Amino acid sequence: MASIMNCEQLIRQLKASGYGVLADVIPSGAVQRVRDSVLETARQHAVRSNFAPQGTSQIASLIRYDQSFAEYLVEERLTNIVTALLGEHYRVSFTTALVNHPGNDRGQWHADWPYIQSLGARFPAPYPDLIMHLTMLFMLSDFTVETGATIALPGSHRRGTNPTADPVADRLDPLPGELQITGQAGSALLLDSRCWHAAAPNRSAEDRVAVAVRFAPWWLNLEVLRPNSFLRKQMVERANKPDAPAPTIPPEVFAQLPENVQPLFHHWIDAPIRQPQPLCRQ
Repeated sequence: MASIMNCEQLIRQLKASGYGVLADVIPSGAVQRVRDSVLETARQHAVRSNFAPQGTSQIASLIRYDQSFAEYLVEERLTNIVTALLGEHYRVSFTTALVNHPGNDRGQWHADWPYIQSLGARFPAPYPDLIMHLTMLFMLSDFTVETGATIALPGSHRRGTNPTADPVADRLDPLPGELQITGQAGSALLLDSRCWHAAAPNRSAEDRVAVAVRFAPWWLNLEVLRPNSFLRKQMVERANKPDAPAPTIPPEVFAQLPENVQPLFHHWIDAPIRQPQPLCRQ
């Protein structure tokens, strides 16, 4: 359930419950334009992720293909909230289009990167009681029970683990206390990335569309997400473990971003990978 609240209230709720909804981040007059753009991009580039339930489509590194949502990443209230939780100089780690088609399956309980214990690049459980990563969903459709509003387990971010490390009986089973986080199109759902959540079935006749954006503090190492990086080869490829990379951004796409948005993505610009050199031995 969502309620209209100010920034301070939302920060308190995020710390206590692990989630909150910020209304009207994308103005009502712009929501349809962004939704149409994301859906068109999805028709061209979407794939079904191995980590996603049946009946859903995703586009990793959406910002490479679609910048229609970029200006709203620096909406004043959103910026104030992320800064209060992560500090200054935070960055974007992922941008992903999420399209839940009518009749999609319920998803498995999980928390977001870097807390998924089955991945090669992970923060080992138990986790410290500290927000190290923040997930945001731009709601480009109304999030209702019928359309499949995201399911969350309030307070689960304080458990120090998640279902991928401490399995429940079945990661698809409902859990006591779970709820669906509803909100109007144009709102932003914010989740402490440790919070347990899952996709809900879309029982409506239309696609439920969202853009997931994840924010990281300056000190969280994102290099393991970069394709062909040394850390990725070491932690993911050589270990033969699954993981989801974050493709880099071509310089010409970066140049098209609003100037005040560019600092969030500077670390993702396409550039030659400098591999560590062997130490010189005398």
